[in-house]
Amino acid sequence: MRNILLIILMACCFAVNAQQAIPKPNPPRLVVDNANILTPEQQNALERKLDALNDSTSNQIVVLTVPSLNDKPLEDVAVATYRSWGIGDKKNNNGVLLLISVNDRKIKIEVGYGLEGAIPDVTAKDIIENNLSPNFKQGNYYKGIDEATDNLAKAAVGEYKIQKQSTGSGASGGSGSWVFIIMVVVVIIILRAGRGGGGSGGGGGLWLAAPLLFGAGGFGSDDSSSGGFGGRDSGGGFGGFGGGSSGGGGASGGW
Repeated sequence: MRNILLIILMACCFAVNAQQAIPKPNPPRLVVDNANILTPEQQNALERKLDALNDSTSNQIVVLTVPSLNDKPLEDVAVATYRSWGIGDKKNNNGVLLLISVNDRKIKIEVGYGLEGAIPDVTAKDIIENNLSPNFKQGNYYKGIDEATDNLAKAAVGEYKIQKQSTGSGASGGSGSWVFIIMVVVVIIILRAGRGGGGSGGGGGLWLAAPLLFGAGGFGSDDSSSGGFGGRDSGGGFGGFGGGSSGGGGASGGW
């Protein structure tokens, strides 16, 4: 009975996150302009730049615009989408998602586990407040995104310097969402159940908890052969994501 309850709880967590995620692009792309704020030429220029960055450093920066979040929490959508798409390399978790909700006037920079040291919350906030927000207020979406992705690329390799540290409330760090709280509670239950079972039970609890802590299984493709997110295709261009994950690092803001 205990095992059945744990399975149900985990299934609920996976289902909630799946509902929050923006659908994957097919074929895979690094620039997905669902809100139509960029011209085809601008999209292609950003795609080429980010694809070159991916080739040279393996760091993956994804730009995703949506018309609206439909009242879903910004941070929850960013985390769920990041995991569902598998942005970044599975081993290094070296991806970044720049999520822009145009009608809501909200921005989230979601940072993969492996880049949280290089792109801490204060850096992500600085980029939002100095590159994205000012340009977006003037309707210069492409310029803001172009500058922000340049600086995210610099930060990922340790070459970005903070322009100014804001004290405003327009941006914040990790999600702190109720979905994450539920996941933590489920992990605690699993670990306690594992210890209570004795012997091999403890190991079982840890194995069950691992997917919730690190985003594996249920959120997206860790297998390069699934969902069209595999290796580089014969026609050139971006070949696909690598199964990376994130836990809410980065910053959010608006304009």
